[in-house]
Amino acid sequence: MKIYPVFLLFMLIACHPKNPYVLSPSSTMKIFISGAVSEEQWVEVPNFSTYEEIKHLIKFNENADHDAIHPSQIFRHNDKIVIPHIKEHPCISINTATLEELVSLNGVGEVTAKRILDYRTTFGYFRKLEDLMQIKGIKEKTFDKFKHQLCL
Repeated sequence: MKIYPVFLLFMLIACHPKNPYVLSPSSTMKIFISGAVSEEQWVEVPNFSTYEEIKHLIKFNENADHDAIHPSQIFRHNDKIVIPHIKEHPCISINTATLEELVSLNGVGEVTAKRILDYRTTFGYFRKLEDLMQIKGIKEKTFDKFKHQLCL
């Protein structure tokens, strides 16, 4: 009996075992919540959850600033959310500030304020305050001058 190479190839393919280590994607993710909460904790939530959708899972302290995080901010797996405490002096949100509010910051002129607005329009909301240092004209020394006045 003569075995043809094509027949042998089909036999090898048909007999090849399936990979038992194939992972299927999860429909949930975990995020860590700390700051002005009664208990720091890991919370399991659906993928691509927003702050508004997970707010009810957080056990806030009485001095928690509920409005400091934008309600439509989307979280990723293993993100860490720090709920800020209410400040006596209100902060300027870099995600919602107007040109006039940004110019009022120490070390920020009109040109830099416009760059911040342009960056926000192009790339969306800032995920952390330090992201401001990606903007031309804002380096660590300048950032240190006004970071205490900012919030997300």
